[in-house]
Amino acid sequence: MKQSNHHFSFTIPVNTTKANVWQTLLDVQNWHKWDTELLEASIEGIFEKGAKGTMKTKAGVKLKFYISEFIPNQSYTFNTIMPIGGDLVIKRTLTEINNEIHFTDDIAFTGFLKYILGFILGRQFRKVLPEVMHNFKEIAEKK
Repeated sequence: MKQSNHHFSFTIPVNTTKANVWQTLLDVQNWHKWDTELLEASIEGIFEKGAKGTMKTKAGVKLKFYISEFIPNQSYTFNTIMPIGGDLVIKRTLTEINNEIHFTDDIAFTGFLKYILGFILGRQFRKVLPEVMHNFKEIAEKK
């Protein structure tokens, strides 16, 4: 995939069990501990396809999201409906390569405003993603 400000990803190896990585990904209330762009996040009920939640960004914006895809112990996708139109779609995937767990965070802005959202928000998200992923790695490996 060609990286752009409206669609980009980052993959990092995580030196722990797949179960630890997966549990860290599903721990919505603690996403803010590794995602530097969030102040808080919550989900209603069980983390599964169709579940809904909210996130509050560092900028103080409260956003709603829903789980659009869910494959246990492998991947999930959540969509955040942007206030000005379009979605922010985040797919988190675990793969095993040579007995090592790799976590990929794939981020895309969709809709007719995707290029504008990429310009306004994507540049910053893309810039901090390596740090966010390293924070995640540290937390997951401590479990």
